[in-house]
This record gives sequence, structure tokens and C-alpha cells, in this order.
Amino acid sequence: MPVVDYVAGEYAGQVDVIAVAWASTHEKTASAARGFLTSGATRWLLDEDNSIFAAFEVTYQPVGVFAVNGVEVNRWFGSIPEQELRQAFMDATA
Repeated sequence: MPVVDYVAGEYAGQVDVIAVAWASTHEKTASAARGFLTSGATRWLLDEDNSIFAAFEVTYQPVGVFAVNGVEVNRWFGSIPEQELRQAFMDATA
């Protein structure tokens, strides 16, 4: 997630990056987010009712879903190399 946040900082104002936590509490999620979402460009939230994960058919973490106007255009599981992530951001903003 730190790489996602780092690249998100470079695309601030062009791409909305949202980190969604699951199976946690709001307090734990907030504490963790402060530790690794340092750019200020990534927003986080807690999917308390599982609606976000259900909408994108996410059954486990970590998974990244890249959506443009609510439509999924890319998905990855686990970590992703920085260059691939940059390419996904470039494709979304082209």
C-alpha cells in the first residue's frame, strides 16, 4: 500500500485513490492508515457492512481494483510493481 499511496500523491487531483479496510474497527483502521498513507492523497474507509467488497466481488485482501467512473479497468492481487502501477495511473488519466 505505501507504493500505491506514493504514486497517488503524484496523481493528486487527477485520480481518487481510496484504501478500503475490512474486518477491523474504525479506530484500528485509522491508526494503521496514519502509519502508511502519508502522502495525503489516499483516502481510507472501513467497509463495515461489506457492501464495497461485495460490489467489486472482493473476497480477500490484499487486492487492488482500479476503476474509472465506477467501472473496473484493472485488478491485481497482492503487491504490484511500481512501474505497473504507474502505467495503470497513466492509462486512467490519458
